[in-house]
Amino acid sequence: MRKFVILTALLLFGLTVLSSCALGRKQWPQATRSEDRFTLKLIEGVRQDGCLVLEVGVGGAKERLWRASVLYEAVGDGEGQGCVGCPFVPRNAQHFTSGQEGFDLDGNVLKLSICGLEPGVEYRFRVSGKNEISTMPLQYTDVYRAEP
Repeated sequence: MRKFVILTALLLFGLTVLSSCALGRKQWPQATRSEDRFTLKLIEGVRQDGCLVLEVGVGGAKERLWRASVLYEAVGDGEGQGCVGCPFVPRNAQHFTSGQEGFDLDGNVLKLSICGLEPGVEYRFRVSGKNEISTMPLQYTDVYRAEP
């Protein structure tokens, strides 16, 4: 009888241990938004010799910035140009990926430049940033004007 009680107790203990392993919530790991998010803010934007040279401040998790894009449109009366009072509709984009030429992140300052702008034409632009974690939303600066 005593052997039966000990065997039953061991069996119940084993079932309890094994069943508790299956308890709990299992899911794929997710990004911690506060630790993995960065912000973008334009520090300076200057037109020089047909180029737009930008300095963008990157705050937060700057090491998570995977791609930066300059979205821009010409403003004027010509075909394919936006108007001054119209909503910003970027007609062109130039992308810069981390580790490639043109992606210059020095500390918290990202330096970008796009060339080939038409002289005498005003442009509107904004910078967007993509996180290396694909589920994180894009980050944007405000829309700015670059006068000729």
